[in-house]
Amino acid sequence: MSNVVMGYKQSTFPKKLAIVSGIILLAFVILPFMVGSFQLSLMSKLLLFGALAVSLDLVWGFTGILSFAHGVFFTLGGYAVAYYLKLNLSAENNNYGGDIPDFMVWNGLEVLPWFIAPLKYFPVAFLAMIGVPALFAYITGSFIFRSKVSGVYITIITLALSSALTTFFISQQAYTGGTNGITDVSKLSVFGMVIPPVGLYFLILAYTAFVVALAWWLTQSNFGLILRSINENENRISFLGYDVAQYKIFVWTLSAALAGVAGGLFVPLNRFISPVYLAVAFGTQVVIWVAIGGRGTIVGPLAAAMILGQVQNSAERVTQDWNLIVGILLLVVVLFIPNGLMSLVPKKFSLSNLSKPKPMPETVVKPVAPSVSEPQPEPVQRGS
Repeated sequence: MSNVVMGYKQSTFPKKLAIVSGIILLAFVILPFMVGSFQLSLMSKLLLFGALAVSLDLVWGFTGILSFAHGVFFTLGGYAVAYYLKLNLSAENNNYGGDIPDFMVWNGLEVLPWFIAPLKYFPVAFLAMIGVPALFAYITGSFIFRSKVSGVYITIITLALSSALTTFFISQQAYTGGTNGITDVSKLSVFGMVIPPVGLYFLILAYTAFVVALAWWLTQSNFGLILRSINENENRISFLGYDVAQYKIFVWTLSAALAGVAGGLFVPLNRFISPVYLAVAFGTQVVIWVAIGGRGTIVGPLAAAMILGQVQNSAERVTQDWNLIVGILLLVVVLFIPNGLMSLVPKKFSLSNLSKPKPMPETVVKPVAPSVSEPQPEPVQRGS
């Protein structure tokens, strides 16, 4: 594929931003040795929420697809890991001393369901953490984008998916734990060694850094230019011969896989997963992170998720109406900073500035004066 799309060319990664990114990453590496266990756990959770927000930014900020279903992808990945950790819980720690999870015993199941049993093995659970949300996204995305559904109708479909799956998971209490979800899971271990909270933090930090780097690389490539072109003028990019639906399906599926891994890492950190993360409320929260941070900025949604998480944690100590504070902050951003918090950052340090394609300079064609040596045409004389 050519390096030029619709008269645009790729931008380059400046050294100053690389240095700033390295300093920020170093600060996060040092952080566990400077804070307590509660703040370490909170930061780990907020990093995962930030990675989830970046995955939504790929489809909304760059492709223009507003989705409230990213909580669904997050939760599907979480349930895959939760089953693995629950099935590997020692018999001594199981309320009934058997291999079947307690919530299944409560609901009368005597045999482990065939579609859950393979999740006892780590390779299967790992593939399910990525594959189940990705497959679900691919199926729904193929239906939506091949049918040429666009605009607000996509948003309505994602809202319906979130509501329907929330109801389904709650109703299937024998298999999903119902409203309570899957709780009291075992700790994540590698070769029999339990990963401590600091180890989980570094694992989550590495994954979040990977998501940010992958998102930046994709949006700086020709693929990213096409996504932005689809967002700005879908019909025009289609007339140029690009399969718009295929690009949408790919970024939708990739985003779901990234969200699923974030959900999978969330489970060993918090030791539970429940349908509350399937609900529209959580999906709306992810949308708010992207809106406040700045669509199409990559770093903005990550920063907003972490900042709002700290605001929520502080506000909950004072009042139970912390949602009111978040709502006021969202209102202020929409009215006075419509491009998000990242619009306040100098452009040379902003990933959004880098991801915008730069127009190629126009070629100026100057008229060439006739040479002196060239014969000049004689005027035609008309007969009288």
